[in-house]
Amino acid sequence: MIKVAIVDDNHINRGTIKDKLEPYQDICLDFEAKNGQEFIFKLERIPKEEHPHVVLMDLEMPILDGISTISTSSLRFPKIKFIVLTIYEDNDKIFEAIKSGASGYLLKEDKAVNIVEAIKNVVEFDGIPMSPAIARRAMKILSESHQPKTASQTPADYQLSFRETEILKELVKGSSPQDIADKLFISPNTVRTHVNNIYKKLHLNSRTQIINLAYKNKWI
Repeated sequence: MIKVAIVDDNHINRGTIKDKLEPYQDICLDFEAKNGQEFIFKLERIPKEEHPHVVLMDLEMPILDGISTISTSSLRFPKIKFIVLTIYEDNDKIFEAIKSGASGYLLKEDKAVNIVEAIKNVVEFDGIPMSPAIARRAMKILSESHQPKTASQTPADYQLSFRETEILKELVKGSSPQDIADKLFISPNTVRTHVNNIYKKLHLNSRTQIINLAYKNKWI
């Protein structure tokens, strides 16, 4: 029996997914949550042996979104497999989901049999199932990532604004959010918002990676 959890902020979507899984006797719904925070809260309060084998994760959710939830939970609960189940097909979402630790990427419009096969695939074969449309985009991303780069990239190449570039340079120097806020005469919360945007635009998830990229491209 494969235990599955569903994380989606829309109760109608959760109901639709449950209806798709219900006819399959080897799939058991462990629990459901309306966002990443509630998912982690519930997960921490049940024994490890009762944890779901697979989590069907939406991306856009309030409080804690799917990408952040997968990234955090993959480290804390490495035995759990995460399959993104979303309406989004854009390259950035695919890239971020795979990088965060997702084991698969499906569209909500996929048929029940495809979702169930994907669940079994990640559990039994450690596979990386994807909807055909997503697989084509993923191959395109991989192909483009292997193209040789002839010159260093600038912050503008990553669509960083002037303010984001200022904050990035301060991050590289080791400044704290409060230090940056004081220097630029903005609030710490505004700094954190800019920092989150910087991480997203650079497709990075640590200050060390930002420092390496900044030195590599001679931004400082």
